[in-house]
Amino acid sequence: MPRALLVAICCLTFISIGSAGADELPPEEPFDGFGPAPVRNYQPIQLIFLNLPVERARVIAPGHFDLHIETVETNEIATTQGPVVESALKFETNRTVLGGTYGIRPGLEVGIDLPFLSRFGGFLDPFIDGVEHAFGTFNIERDLYPDNSFGAFFVRDDRATLFSGQHETFQLGDIWFSGKQEIFQRPNYPLISLRAAIKAPTGSTDKVFSSGHPDFGLGFAAEYQALSRLWLYGDLAGIFPVGTVTLEHRTLNPFVNEAVAAEAAIFRNVSLLVQQELYTSPIHGTGTRLLDGTVVEITAGANVRWGPALFQLAFIDNVSPVLASADFSMMLRANYRH
Repeated sequence: MPRALLVAICCLTFISIGSAGADELPPEEPFDGFGPAPVRNYQPIQLIFLNLPVERARVIAPGHFDLHIETVETNEIATTQGPVVESALKFETNRTVLGGTYGIRPGLEVGIDLPFLSRFGGFLDPFIDGVEHAFGTFNIERDLYPDNSFGAFFVRDDRATLFSGQHETFQLGDIWFSGKQEIFQRPNYPLISLRAAIKAPTGSTDKVFSSGHPDFGLGFAAEYQALSRLWLYGDLAGIFPVGTVTLEHRTLNPFVNEAVAAEAAIFRNVSLLVQQELYTSPIHGTGTRLLDGTVVEITAGANVRWGPALFQLAFIDNVSPVLASADFSMMLRANYRH
């Protein structure tokens, strides 16, 4: 994919600039890190399952809270006509999340997130088309539909329709609750935290905004200050879905979220990010790359701190051939901590 090369070039540039800035910024101004971009798997079918978004290991102080609003625009185009499964997905999904976390006691925080989803034609097609044309590897599937159009959303096999959705506006998805406990902290060693989450089936299964069942997640987050202006992050989580999906009652497997990230300060209140994420799929046995398999994504982004507010911008690209991930996503997030 041409965007993968573009993102890789941006990532290398970010690291180079950030590493240079690490030596140039005054040592009396400590950089504590702002954290990675809290991305997840944004493929529209995978959105019905719980993910543990990428985050740092450090928790907020007791009695303090963090409020956030996040919006992610995801462009999806995928068509398959295999011997078993036929599918067509051409649209964009906007996922807006309102949430917050609260420090319960030293080393422990809890949180809640409410996602709202819209599905429509979108606006990213011309940008993506331009980048792909510039690199000479245009995706011919994009010629099947007009730009910025809601083309189709269905996945079916020879027995039934597995998933089918329509144009939707600001519908509630599955609310999830989370907790994080610091479990290991020593000087010159990484900080490690234990993470847990549960998803409540508050979204609509008919509109493909929910699996209709709770999911449970358990994992670890780690962070380490490698240089005075460079932070490294790592996340690993297992998700345990409950119940079945589709009219065929397909069973689900436990699946994995993994991420590594680097954050480099270039100014006192500005840092650059590069991340790699890996996701396996709970759906199995369909024989199509749209639903099964493991995907890898690359994220490039930036953090800007302004007083008690933190703003994050990130661009997420699928760099693997497996279509269980969205084609391209961009995220904008604002945090307020008190």
